[in-house]
Amino acid sequence: MKKPIAILGTEGSIGAAFTRRTKAAFALTGANTGNLAFQYGVFHRVLGDARVTVPFTFDPALVRDRCRLLCIPAANFLYSGFDLGDLARRLEETGLPLMVLGLGAQAFRDIDEVKLKPGTERLLHLFRERCRRIMLRGRHTAAVLERHGVQNFEVLGCPSNFINPDPALGASIAARLAERPVASIAFAPTFYPFNAAIERALLDEIGMDRLAEIVAQDPLAAIAVARGETDASETRAWLEGRAGFLTNAAPAEREELCRRIRAYFSAEAWLEAYQRVDGVIGTRIHGAALGWQAGRAALVVSYDLRTEELAETMGLPLVKAAALKPGAALALMAERVAVLAPEYDARRRDLAARLVALLGEHDVTPGTVLAQLATGAAATPPGDEASAGPAEPPAGPRHWGFLEQYNRRRIAGWVASSDAVPPGVTIRFDGIDIGAVLPTKARPDIGANAWAFELRPPPEAVTKDVVRVEAVFTGSGRPLRNSPVVTSIAADDAAKVLRGSEGYLFLRNDSNRVIDQVTGKRILSDAELAQWEAFLRGLDEAAQSRGARVVYLVAPNKECVFAEFLPDDVVVAETRPVRQLQALAARLDLRATRMVYPLEALRRAGPQFATYPKGDSHWSDYGATVALEALYEALGLPLATGAKFHSEFRNADLLSKLGGVCVEQQPVLDRRPVAVAVHDNGVLNTGRRRDLRAGHGVDAEAQRLLIMHDSFGEWLIPALAERFARTTAIWNASLDPALLDDVRPDVIILERAERFLVVPPRFG
Repeated sequence: MKKPIAILGTEGSIGAAFTRRTKAAFALTGANTGNLAFQYGVFHRVLGDARVTVPFTFDPALVRDRCRLLCIPAANFLYSGFDLGDLARRLEETGLPLMVLGLGAQAFRDIDEVKLKPGTERLLHLFRERCRRIMLRGRHTAAVLERHGVQNFEVLGCPSNFINPDPALGASIAARLAERPVASIAFAPTFYPFNAAIERALLDEIGMDRLAEIVAQDPLAAIAVARGETDASETRAWLEGRAGFLTNAAPAEREELCRRIRAYFSAEAWLEAYQRVDGVIGTRIHGAALGWQAGRAALVVSYDLRTEELAETMGLPLVKAAALKPGAALALMAERVAVLAPEYDARRRDLAARLVALLGEHDVTPGTVLAQLATGAAATPPGDEASAGPAEPPAGPRHWGFLEQYNRRRIAGWVASSDAVPPGVTIRFDGIDIGAVLPTKARPDIGANAWAFELRPPPEAVTKDVVRVEAVFTGSGRPLRNSPVVTSIAADDAAKVLRGSEGYLFLRNDSNRVIDQVTGKRILSDAELAQWEAFLRGLDEAAQSRGARVVYLVAPNKECVFAEFLPDDVVVAETRPVRQLQALAARLDLRATRMVYPLEALRRAGPQFATYPKGDSHWSDYGATVALEALYEALGLPLATGAKFHSEFRNADLLSKLGGVCVEQQPVLDRRPVAVAVHDNGVLNTGRRRDLRAGHGVDAEAQRLLIMHDSFGEWLIPALAERFARTTAIWNASLDPALLDDVRPDVIILERAERFLVVPPRFG
């Protein structure tokens, strides 16, 4: 089986962008969200073989060992201001063949402006040596390559041109424009000061009544404005001095325009947003081109050669900024769409066929959508074309399945089909195929056409303790349910599980000695109690001085909630760390701080409600809801009402350590609250910071919350973030007083799992 293709960049989206800080999310796009457009095109439309994405800081040795080819969805790499020597070095060290798609040169008026720095020139010559042919954006870039002695190229435009699977896309856009007026327009500007006049003129012609949104691709300050972050000094300075037409607008108008700015960290979300407009006009090529791919009329207003050449190559409606008369853009868009739309479809079919040939030279299978566009075949039905691999034939059988088991010895689950032929399943560890299997053993408990599959990982694949396991259909690349999953496959996993009665599993042999804690063998020493006293006093005094309330929530050990299911020789003692801590808090007579330990509430809920799943060490959605009620009561907030649950198979961390089925039925909340994430520093676990704001219905002047938490807090944060106007969530036990001055919380919640109390936190 062939190794996968490594794709430099993303799949066309920034995962969990809502949890990331703006600067971090923006950096992952390559400092321009327009890059997501062609990266999406490459990953989801152009390539049909197995593929993985790698960052620009990839490890050359790792890519060399795991992949067979490096695909570079390129932007305007050929620019005088870039020195891409580090990228050239990494690519060179892989020793792999390269395939470059969409390479462009960045110049305003003449290609003589393109003076390559040594590192970028080295990269270009590496492309010449390692690529069969280089896919270029347009004729100006071709002239740059010829000047540098590079001849193995072909002008094919941008991979984003092949996103929409409709072979008659241009004709459909023309027909839509002829049938309905342009009542709603998206505007895609650069915000550059030197484009202020033309972009102001376009904005005036569109008019505020037709302006649906202003799409920001860069700079960072524009993305921050789109996310509602206008208070930072850098953003204010940009708005007041370097934001082009925004800077020149009157304050009231600028404020209104800022409210209409949008930025997208997903190409699909961007395309979906354009469904509500009738047209897109912009000086940003991908802002306008994605409007076209969304099936809407578009007009590219070019101000430089890079924008001009790409629109020309793809056949998009285009006008040079210098040639556009004030007030003529809308009429010109209608005129150019009517003329160019029929030509566009034929041109795109030719470009697709030539790109398929280029892929063949690199021994790469084209994606289903690209292959269809190359032949003019009917489009894949909506929903199928977006799979991460070649789609199954639209008229063929339906397949579904579930990944049930994943450990170092066995990957297993089941598949089902609408006909009597079982589909094949491919297993991947960390994105690398480790084997494929054709299921044959019937699973009558699932259905008539259902089969079990099993794959024993080869020894050479089991090299790490923690891996990302995927099970996908071999024919389509579509994942089974519960895939992917990140899990431990360490050899000593089973030794960390204590078997109780009636199927209950508990933790043991952990670094915190949880069994010794609950049985009273490991208690807090005098020194540890002194550290706890210093922490609680410092926290309480700081909260009092700032007028804040504090709740310290201890998430009870599962061993204490379900003590009756522990082995007979494990008896829960009252003398244990949490009881010592409760007694200490009572002695200190804390004024602003209250401790909550919802053990009895969780015990009263009963095992039949699965506050903690039998096979997991954490509480379930239902258990978290019980804990939230205790929190709300302590804070004097109204209790949540009407929570409903349904049953789903979910991963269980203790089950997964035993080598058998790794999932069990658990109560899952029907509706998960969704707050808006403003910042996320991207740190994994300890040290992670997220800033969130509530959705609709919460007064902007309502209270602010600071929650310090561990893994149990992940169940609490979504609900809490909708109860407070602003929420700052930090994965840590200790607390820096400076954080209180930064966040200025009205309420502070510190959540900590009971077994972690033996490590006292610090204040200051």
